[in-house]
Order: sequence, then C-alpha cells, then structure tokens
Amino acid sequence: MVLIALLIALSVERLYHSPAFLHWSFYLERWQRWSSARLKNEKWESEPLQLVRLLIPALVVGFLVVLLDNLMVTFIVSILALLLAINCEPARKDYKAYLKAANRGDEQQVNERQLALTEFAGRHQPQQLSDSLIWINYRQYIAVMFYFVLFGSFGALVYATLRYAENRIEEQEPESDKPWQQLVWFADWVPVRLSAFGLLVVGHFSRALPVWLQHSLNPQVNPDKLLFDVADKAEDTPQHADDRTEHAACQLRLMRRQQIFWVCVIAALTLAGWVS
Repeated sequence: MVLIALLIALSVERLYHSPAFLHWSFYLERWQRWSSARLKNEKWESEPLQLVRLLIPALVVGFLVVLLDNLMVTFIVSILALLLAINCEPARKDYKAYLKAANRGDEQQVNERQLALTEFAGRHQPQQLSDSLIWINYRQYIAVMFYFVLFGSFGALVYATLRYAENRIEEQEPESDKPWQQLVWFADWVPVRLSAFGLLVVGHFSRALPVWLQHSLNPQVNPDKLLFDVADKAEDTPQHADDRTEHAACQLRLMRRQQIFWVCVIAALTLAGWVS
C-alpha cells in the first residue's frame, strides 16, 4: 500500500496542476491565524509551545488514521498527505520560466526566477541555481518519501510542517538560530546521508564516494553542504561552461534518477515484505 500510494501521489503531482489548497502550507497558514486569534495567553508565545501548536494539524491527521483503523481510509489519507507534502508546482513553473528567459537572453527574468527558486528552497542568500534545485528536490520529494515509508502520512506531514516552520523563520529572522533550525537539522541528519548515497549509485560512484564518506562520518556537517558536495562529484561537469542552463539541468537529472532509485528500493522492500 505504501508503494502504490507513493506512485499515485508522485504521478498526480507531476501530471496535473495543483490548486492552492493542495499545499500543506495553505492549511498551516490558516491554522496559525485561527489559533493565534484564540490562544492569546503569553505562554503560547514560547518557542516549545509554538512548535506544539504548529504540529497539531499533523498530529490530528495521524490520530484520526489510527482511530479509524480502516485500510481504505489510510490509503486515501496517505495519497492526500503525500500530495500536500510534496507539492512542488511553484518551483517547477519558476524553473521553466528560468529556462525560457535564459534561452532568449532576458537577464531580468533570469535573475527574478533564480531568486524565486532560491526563496522556495528556503535559502535566502545568493547561490548557484543548481544548489537550489538539489535542495528543493531533496526537501520536497526525497525526505518526504523517507518519512512516509517510516511513519506513514503522519511522518510526511510532520516533516512538511518542520520545513514550513524553518522557511518562515528564515524569512523573518535570517540570522537567527532557533530551535526550529536545530530540529530540522536533526530531522535531515539521516535522510540527507541516504539521499547522498543514492547520488553515488546513480552517478559517479568512485569519484563521489570519498566525499560522501568524509562528510557522512562528520556528525556536525551541514546537510546542505553534504548533499551539494556529493552531487557536484557525482555528476559530469557541463561541456559548455557558458551555458547557464546546462549545469542546473545535469544536477536536476541526477536528482530525478536518484528519486527513481529510491522508488525501486521501496518496491524491492515491499516485495521482500519489509514495507507493507
């Protein structure tokens, strides 16, 4: 059931335009406004209770699935939860617009679309477009897949909630070091190492393996640095250095191959009876 729900959700998300209400952030923002208007006690302003309040929607979904204990309900909720958590259509539109602008030499549009992708990735400082695409693909697809396989719809929505919270904090206080960031860093610790290992398998294994070992054995390394460095070694350098789209396209293809690899791994685990 996990594999089928995952395949259906990934196919629907890729093939159809998703309305605004199919984004988990759509519901979190409304929940935040509604709960803030009713919970005006100062104790709710503390960071631990803000975390609890933001996680309530995911907790409610997980509780209802367990309470109903119905296979069909669990299956439908799983598909919906995945669609809400992995929805990446805004970034896909910005990337297509970037490619069109780059091909016609529209520098203003290129910079605007690149900035939009950087902000969608939750990284508000200038960086390479390929890094933004790698991080978006990891955050929106790979990490959500891992948490869904381990904890079902509850795990996927909790990770999406933490991702949303970290992005909002970086928008409001870019230089802050809040418990949210620490919690998301911990949530990414294992998935990002697995994701980087997937890049070894679908890319240049021998060239990227030393980098993966060096970073994976360092418990303090930032998840994004680990992923970017391994991806850089796992993919060929573009042949045309002056092509502004080739490097990003190569890295994106690498991440997509990795996504297919992990779907195959999940399929194998399902056939072996390790995943139901």
